Amino acid sequence: MIDVTVKITAIIMYCDESILNLELGNGYTIEKCYYDDFPFKSEIENGKNQLCIEYIGSRLHDENGSYFICLKKEDVFLIDGPQIVPGAVITNKTCQCEDEIGAYQEQEVQYLHKIFSLLRLYKNGNIGLYQTFFNYRFKVLGFINNTQNHTSKNSTRNAYDERKYILATEDVERCNQFLRDYKLQIYSMMKPIIDEFVWGLEQTDAPTGFEQYTTALEMALLPVNQPGKKQMLSNRIAVLLGKNDAEVVGIHDKMLDFYRYRSESLHEGDGSNISKQDLIEMENYVRQTITAIMQKSKCQLAIDNTKTWIDIKNDLMNELISKVVNKKTAGIL
Repeated sequence: MIDVTVKITAIIMYCDESILNLELGNGYTIEKCYYDDFPFKSEIENGKNQLCIEYIGSRLHDENGSYFICLKKEDVFLIDGPQIVPGAVITNKTCQCEDEIGAYQEQEVQYLHKIFSLLRLYKNGNIGLYQTFFNYRFKVLGFINNTQNHTSKNSTRNAYDERKYILATEDVERCNQFLRDYKLQIYSMMKPIIDEFVWGLEQTDAPTGFEQYTTALEMALLPVNQPGKKQMLSNRIAVLLGKNDAEVVGIHDKMLDFYRYRSESLHEGDGSNISKQDLIEMENYVRQTITAIMQKSKCQLAIDNTKTWIDIKNDLMNELISKVVNKKTAGIL
C-alpha cells in the first residue's frame, strides 16, 4: 500500500468572514487567504495576470489587501499503486495511479457538493465552489516521487448571482446544527429533489430556473404523473408553509400565478412574466418547502429509522391532503 498526501484548496464564493466558524466536516477548515498567498494563484487568473471574472464578486478587501474565504484540507489516504506483473512494462501512466486518485477525488467532490447544497438550503446567498484544487504527493515503487495537481471545475456554476451568503453570529451554530442533522440519511433520501433545487439556483436565466424550482416541488409533494398538478401543488404548499389562514390564501394564490408563469415559459416559450423578484420568491418557497419536509423526515426517522423516502412522502401527502380538505371545508381554499 502507498500513502498519498493530498492538500485540497478552493475559494468559497460569495460569502464573508461570518462563515469562518462553520463546521464543514470531513477534515475541512475555512480560512481567510490573501490573494497573493493563494497557492493556485495562476489558476484563478487569465492570461493577463488578472483575476478571472468568475471570482471578482467573491474578492474581499481589508487594510492588508485583497483576500478570499477559502476551504482547506490536508489528508493522507492509501492506494494500492501499480501492480508488478512479471514481464509487464511499468509506464509513466501506470505510475500516475489515475483510477485510485480519481476515485478519492470524486468522493471529495461529492462530499463538498452535499455540504454546499445544504448550506444553500439553510439560507439564500450564492455560496459555492467554482474550482477545487488538489495537490497529490506520493512515492511509487519505493523511490519514484510523484507530484500531481488536479482541478475539479464546476463548469455550470452561476458566478454572476451577486447575493452574498452572510451569517449573523447567533446563526452560525444553528447552521452547524443544520449540517449535522441533515448531511447523512435525510440528504441521501432527498438528494434528487435537493439537486433539482440547486440546479435551479445555478441557472443564469429566470425561466429555466423557474422550471427547475417547479420540478423540485412536484418531486417533493406530488405522485408521479399526477394530473391537475397546478391546483394540487398550490394547495399543498399553502397548507405546508402557511402559518395562518391569510398566509395560506396568499401562498396558494401566488403559487397558482407561478405555476402559470412556468407553463407559459415551458410550453409557449414565453418567460416574460417572470421577474427577478418572482424568481427569488419562488426560490424561497422551494427552500422553505424542502427544509420543512426535512424537519418532518427527521421527526419520523427518530421514531422509526427504517422508513424510506417513499414511506415519508406518502405520510406527508396524506397529512397535507387532510389539511387541504379542512381548509376547503372552512372556505379558506
